[in-house]
Amino acid sequence: MQSLGAVKVTGQRNRPIDASAVVAAKNKVLSNQFASSCGFMGGYSAADDDVTLAYLRSFGSLDEDFSDLSPDGNATAPAASASSPGAGEIPSTPSAACAGSDRRFAAGRNWIARKDKSLTQAFDAYEAGDYAEARGRFEEGWKKLGYEEAALMLGRLHLLGLGTPVNTPKAIEWLNEVIDARYHPVNDRLRYDPKKPDQINTRIEATLLLARTYLTGQGTQRNPEEALRLWRKALDFGFEPANTLIGQAYLSGVGTPVDGLKAVEALTASAAAGHTPAMLLLGQLYHHRAPKQPPGIALDLEKAGAYYGAAARAGNLEATYAFARMLDLGEGTPKAPEKAVVLYKEAAVKGHADAQNALATFFYRGEVVPQNYATARQFFQAAAQRRQPDAMFNLAVMLAQGQGGDKDMAAAYAWCALSKGLGHEQAAAALPAIAAKLSPDEKSRADAMLKPAPKKS
Repeated sequence: MQSLGAVKVTGQRNRPIDASAVVAAKNKVLSNQFASSCGFMGGYSAADDDVTLAYLRSFGSLDEDFSDLSPDGNATAPAASASSPGAGEIPSTPSAACAGSDRRFAAGRNWIARKDKSLTQAFDAYEAGDYAEARGRFEEGWKKLGYEEAALMLGRLHLLGLGTPVNTPKAIEWLNEVIDARYHPVNDRLRYDPKKPDQINTRIEATLLLARTYLTGQGTQRNPEEALRLWRKALDFGFEPANTLIGQAYLSGVGTPVDGLKAVEALTASAAAGHTPAMLLLGQLYHHRAPKQPPGIALDLEKAGAYYGAAARAGNLEATYAFARMLDLGEGTPKAPEKAVVLYKEAAVKGHADAQNALATFFYRGEVVPQNYATARQFFQAAAQRRQPDAMFNLAVMLAQGQGGDKDMAAAYAWCALSKGLGHEQAAAALPAIAAKLSPDEKSRADAMLKPAPKKS
């Protein structure tokens, strides 16, 4: 019996420091959440990875709207760098060997840090929305002790124009202060933990922020080559998911010529470190279902299934659906619909529209599971509400025939029309037949569903 294989996930690279130990001054002085009005400049979130990858796939379109990078709600405060002391904290091991003068400087710096409140006051002002005061306090903290957090926040403030006019060149200067600080490749290197993907240090956050600025051209000229250089720098700092961005850059030709082999090399390293978006991309490449399939990557269904399976076990819904579909169709493995149903359900209950539609068909036909029109209709409707064209048409059929619930010709017509609008050929063929059976009242109600009245202000 042919196996889909397995992907080994190590979550480690070299011997860097443990990410959970990268907790210094900022965790002492900050609340868990801040920057409610910071918008897209909030702390790093692993959720940004998928947005950036989607943007990379469509790079080059001047009509592309990148405003989706603005997350809703408060941003989580990023983990502090191990090298950044705060009030009451003793500085960590220096980045390089210390001379006597270095030790005397460190002792003096520590004495100041014990008494200094500038960083605490800066973040208090920031949380209160007093950005001008925050900027002054951050500048004070930078002048006194060179807090990396202060430079990072000053970069954000200038980039967004909070407490100061928008000044992207000045923002870039501040971010480079963090990126170019003294760095020890062993002591200061982050250990990426795939179970805590949002836990990064200040240096990496500044690098990713500057890369995104160059990628999008926010307040400066687009420079994808510089974005790619900064992703490589983030990788050197220990941020393993940067390899996923590098791999996607090679796939899309962002800042470098398209190179499928280099893309696979980078993505394989990222997947081995435990980054699930890299696993999904590799599955799509070997399955020949990648958004942009480069030449030279051979179809390998066994590898595709292995990477889909690894990403599914890590909780990726798209990979869970893709792996279920391979099992359902017998791609790279003997057909196993009973296993596919389990995976479809796992993704369906978490809101994956294609999985909801697939699971509904099992209940509709009574395959593997007992036939249940009511449950099928429920899942078709859930998927239809997420704009899944097949589910829209299937729901329309059940509504027109009164299967799994009350018959409703008006709703059947509306869902069939919406499915047709998304290019569904069967819906286009069935729509005239449904329309011919509508009473005037049902036609009026269907039109109201398709063109709801504007809400009164």
